Amino acid sequence: MTMTTLTEAAPVAPAKHKAQAGTALPPARGQAFLKLVAIELRKSVNTRSGRVLIGAILLIALAAMTWQITHLPEGTINVEAFLSAGSTGAMLILPVIGVMAMTSEWTQRTALTTFTLSPRRVRVQLAKFVSAVVLSAVVMTGVVILALGATALTGAITDHATSYAALGSQLTGAYLMMALNVVMGAAFGAVIAQTAVAILVFFIAPTAWSLAGPALFKDNANWLDVFSAFGRIAERNLNGMLPETLTAIGVWVVLPTIVGLWLSSRREVK
Repeated sequence: MTMTTLTEAAPVAPAKHKAQAGTALPPARGQAFLKLVAIELRKSVNTRSGRVLIGAILLIALAAMTWQITHLPEGTINVEAFLSAGSTGAMLILPVIGVMAMTSEWTQRTALTTFTLSPRRVRVQLAKFVSAVVLSAVVMTGVVILALGATALTGAITDHATSYAALGSQLTGAYLMMALNVVMGAAFGAVIAQTAVAILVFFIAPTAWSLAGPALFKDNANWLDVFSAFGRIAERNLNGMLPETLTAIGVWVVLPTIVGLWLSSRREVK
């Protein structure tokens, strides 16, 4: 007698196609721009060079204001005297923050990590521009606080009268000048991507033009004199030189920014 056993196999669900399985995952979200800015800010102050640079700016400003207190002119002392003394050195060094923000990925060999986590390079570079301006504004605010403190101290320890007249106008001009210089420094950093070379070119090229241009091209040199353009914008008085101002800003700030963003999006990552 032969017994036949029939075993019913349990139904097996068909395997999902990989593409179908992938669609079940939640869509990946892009990084918020403000988050990128916050990350770049943290990267700027978490390095020894960044902290030393910020400390040096504040120390130079403090030294200049101390010298100002010991060499007071006659008459009423306006806060502008201390603000000018403190911001002169700051305006000279603050653009280096912009340069370092743009070149750090390439000189410290962190570009591979950064652009792997954030593949959209232009957004990262724009975040660097914004973070450099924000950090510079914070440092500039520190200089302003020192200037206000120096003015108050002068009134307390000397017989000089102090004045805070036109403070708002002075601060507006100082912050405008700071922002323009930092963006220009960041633009040079984006183009060259080597910190030392970018800083050197930033300080030499426009300065050389401002010195040699008038001798070679007379009044036509104003079309490319970026420092005079910055000064007119900071004073909110273009003196009838709007075309010259826009041309200088376009050549020294806008054009390097566009070229720098284009190069950064195509630069080989090692």
